[in-house]
Amino acid sequence: MYPITLNIEKRKCVIIGGGKIGFFKAGPLLEAGADVTVVSPEICTGFQLLEKEGKIRVLLKEVEETDYKDAFLIIVATNSTEVNERVYENASESQLVNVISNHVLGNFHIPATVNRGMLSISVSTNGASPTLAKKIRNDLGKVYDESYEEYLEFLFEARMIIKNGSFSKEEKSKLLKDSIEDIYKYSLKERYRFLARLLPVEAEENISLG
Repeated sequence: MYPITLNIEKRKCVIIGGGKIGFFKAGPLLEAGADVTVVSPEICTGFQLLEKEGKIRVLLKEVEETDYKDAFLIIVATNSTEVNERVYENASESQLVNVISNHVLGNFHIPATVNRGMLSISVSTNGASPTLAKKIRNDLGKVYDESYEEYLEFLFEARMIIKNGSFSKEEKSKLLKDSIEDIYKYSLKERYRFLARLLPVEAEENISLG
């Protein structure tokens, strides 16, 4: 499998299956700004709440090819092997299809992921052991804790200033390497000092510390 991250903002994503498994897959899609449609004769309470809040579109029916014909991404999460296989077979080669119950079907897997603001760490075993992938994800989550959210905001701001500043290529490279030193991860004061080094004196008071 070839690992990538996708920009699915405003892209049509269809979840086939209205149970809890499909519901759990909807969260990350919505966080990424996807246009989510759920197709199922029945939907769980979680989907009902999302529909009531206007966050998803629901089609209370048995799935038909026309329901996902124009979808960018399809997640098949029904308890019917026949339905799952039919959707996969009818999808076009240009569509992204994930079949929850059978990793052999479909053309992409959904990895176990840790999110810390701008930081995303994903783990995949290519279907060999999703349980192990989740364990590794949880272990990584303890190492890369919530403090990385503000740290990444600092690194992003520093990178934008360095990238757009009048520094030489060598200076930019050195500053970017300096910015990831541990002292900046643990000290808000040191982050301020680093950003202040990059800007004219009159601009220091406008520095955002994240």
